[in-house]
Amino acid sequence: MKRIFSNLLNKKSKQMKIYLTGCLIIAATISISSSLKTKTITIQSNDNIAHLGTSYDYQATITPNILYPKGGTFDVGNTIFKKITTAIPAHLKSIINSDAEVSAAGTYEVQLVVKAGELWERVFPLTVQQSFELMGTEIPLIDTNFNIDLDEINSFITQVEEETNIRSDQYLFEVAPNINGTITYDGNEIPIPEQENLVFQSSYEEIILISDKAFTSTIPFTSSQIITNTFNFFGNALPLGPVRIISTIMSIIFLLPTIYLYANLVATRKSSLSTQVDNINKKYGDRIIPVSQKINSDDKTVITLQSFKSIIKIADEKELPIFHHRIHEDGSAVYFIADGDYLYNYETIKLTIAHSTEDIVDRDEAYAKG
Repeated sequence: MKRIFSNLLNKKSKQMKIYLTGCLIIAATISISSSLKTKTITIQSNDNIAHLGTSYDYQATITPNILYPKGGTFDVGNTIFKKITTAIPAHLKSIINSDAEVSAAGTYEVQLVVKAGELWERVFPLTVQQSFELMGTEIPLIDTNFNIDLDEINSFITQVEEETNIRSDQYLFEVAPNINGTITYDGNEIPIPEQENLVFQSSYEEIILISDKAFTSTIPFTSSQIITNTFNFFGNALPLGPVRIISTIMSIIFLLPTIYLYANLVATRKSSLSTQVDNINKKYGDRIIPVSQKINSDDKTVITLQSFKSIIKIADEKELPIFHHRIHEDGSAVYFIADGDYLYNYETIKLTIAHSTEDIVDRDEAYAKG
């Protein structure tokens, strides 16, 4: 009856440990996951999107020649012949298109930047500075014509080369629309982005376009909203603060009894093992010879036995002493019989922990009574 009651308690204790461990893992996982989340999150939304598009168009003013007998201004491709071209008339258009009405204010001017590699650069104004203050969903910031006077530019370059005695292999002509201003929507003010330049590469005989002729910039108007973060628990959004507190408290609640049960299990196992050794030594102490260390078994055939009764039986049949060596680290012990080239060995540590001390004592007593 006592054994049945003990087994029942052990079974319930095992079930309780499994239940508490599972609850502890769930609570700890929720606690850690919720602690890693920020209390608030920032959500950004696009209230309005504006696009700034800039496009260039140009021609070439050509002197009379065998290709163009009358001369004049013509549409040309990406290559312009310097010897027969005196100017490059061009048109620049920059427009703001917006989903909702915006306002734009500022100034602009168009300049030509001549660059001699890393040697020098010079700025030539192509238009005078102008101001603008406009409103709408389609705002033309710049819509202007200008002229690149190649005779003036070539004359300047020639003078620099003569005075400095420095000649660059090639030059860059960059048309730069300098816009300084802001775009405003619903009180949100954003600087107008810098636009790309129209770039020509000038060599001794020709001028070649090396950039695109159209560019687009996006100007987003966004708003931020700070909201309290939540914890998703099986599809339910729970407030993060209470989840952190409750899960932490539950983790502690489940941790303490779990530690107690596992500590009690370890203590019970050690006590059970120690009690087994003590009971064996108490019953058969007059037949057991303690030794400080286990015999060297390298040159012997070791036969491992499953119960201490087998040690007693062999000792009785062969009339041999039983030696006992205690392993101090875990409280277990080794019992062995030396018989010539054979070593009969029984280790208490190999017993199944599920068996109680009462089971071991009963088995030993049953053998002793038999």
